[in-house]
Amino acid sequence: MGEEYLFIYDGQTWWLKLTDVEQIIDYHKQTGGRYEGAVNLYMKFKQEGKEWYNLLEDMPIQERIEIMQSKDFKYLQCAIIKAQQVEGTIFDGFRCLNMEIGQGELETIREHGAVFINPAGGHTHGIKTVQFCRRKQLVFPHFKREEIRIKQFNGGRHWYAYIGDMQIRDGDCLKWNTREAAQAAAEAIVN
Repeated sequence: MGEEYLFIYDGQTWWLKLTDVEQIIDYHKQTGGRYEGAVNLYMKFKQEGKEWYNLLEDMPIQERIEIMQSKDFKYLQCAIIKAQQVEGTIFDGFRCLNMEIGQGELETIREHGAVFINPAGGHTHGIKTVQFCRRKQLVFPHFKREEIRIKQFNGGRHWYAYIGDMQIRDGDCLKWNTREAAQAAAEAIVN
């Protein structure tokens, strides 16, 4: 992507903000392995001699429930449906699924100016920014309490809060009058 990735925190979840088609293409290139688990699951079923219409047949109920709740199985189901629609292979189904998702993201940009993608690949629009973080690599932030740093400049009266590679902000505010207030602002991000 050449530029930085912009991650937005809405108070609960980190989102990747994309604003043009080049960013969508880059995102899909970077996350191309999204369906790897679903492909592996399909290959496992094929080795067991199962077809798309009997994937769960003869499976104990608890195992069936667990597998049906997995992200990989859901991707596999979507790819099977797409493959049937285009009368193609399972791999055609995965390609169509990826194209449909990308088209939806592009439409969101056209309608709303930006698309926000969560770590699971879901997308939406209109996310309110509580914090933001820019990164050179497509790695969603996942901060830990031990990454919090509170600093005060020599001779300074204010306190500044950082977590990992991000400076904490509260709207336009980047500094606090007490160490405790800066610490509380940082802890709100990792809770």
